[in-house]
Amino acid sequence: METQQLEFVLAVMKTGSFTQAAKRCFTSRQNIAHAVKSVEREFGVELFWREGKNLKLTDDGKAFSEKAQAAINLLDDMHDIANENRRSLQPIGVIVSTALLSALPADASGVFFDYPGGIRISESGYQDCVESVCAGFVDGAFVIGMNRNFNMCDSLRIATIPVYAWTARSSSLATEKALKLEMLGGQRLLLVSDDKLQYGSLMQSLQNSGIHNVRFSTINGVELAEKIVGADEGIGLVSEVFAQCVPEGTVAIPLDNPCLSWQVYALYQASAKSAQRFLALARNLKSRMSSLSLD
Repeated sequence: METQQLEFVLAVMKTGSFTQAAKRCFTSRQNIAHAVKSVEREFGVELFWREGKNLKLTDDGKAFSEKAQAAINLLDDMHDIANENRRSLQPIGVIVSTALLSALPADASGVFFDYPGGIRISESGYQDCVESVCAGFVDGAFVIGMNRNFNMCDSLRIATIPVYAWTARSSSLATEKALKLEMLGGQRLLLVSDDKLQYGSLMQSLQNSGIHNVRFSTINGVELAEKIVGADEGIGLVSEVFAQCVPEGTVAIPLDNPCLSWQVYALYQASAKSAQRFLALARNLKSRMSSLSLD
């Protein structure tokens, strides 16, 4: 007996009519009748008797009906498990903001490369990461910036990382143990993108402090940034990981301002089917960052 035959027989049992069962199953009346005869022959039972134009269940038909429905329910559950297993083996689609991976310790960033089922990962601008999540183009995003508020999607804070000023050893700031906000006045700051959302806290802090003579340049590439910083023509804003191994001739100095810290966030849509899988990945990363005392 095929599963489809069992479904056809159940349709007759529920509708009391070959014709109505055929409509419900989107097939012909002949196929329904053939299925009923085949099942009756296979199990040696009579499932129906006629009362006028209607079909009624025999005692054997009533018992068969309960067992048949239980069998269909079990098969549906098995299909659900199989579908879920297939989904769990599909790679998660993730987008990360520029410079995120280089800001994470190797022990933490490894989560992206050994996750069960794999990850399809791409890199883009901060704003594009947010918009991709909101539009449902990806399962989730990981971003690094100075923003703490996400109103258009759900978010999970992964870690808070100190911001360092990367400058030339020949700079007048190179001997400072920590840089105060006002020391950035008159400087050229090198940013990895021009997304205001990514540097919102910095822009607001400068404005609130009355510092208006800071210049900003978007630099897409470490080599170019290294030349500008090494020539004392600009200051980079870098992570703790980068600060630990700056190029020769340069130094990294922490910013002495609690408002100016890198915030690593996981962004997702809680209503999406992939939300739980993405959150599992995000929590894994959060756990690794916490164990490294970077949260």
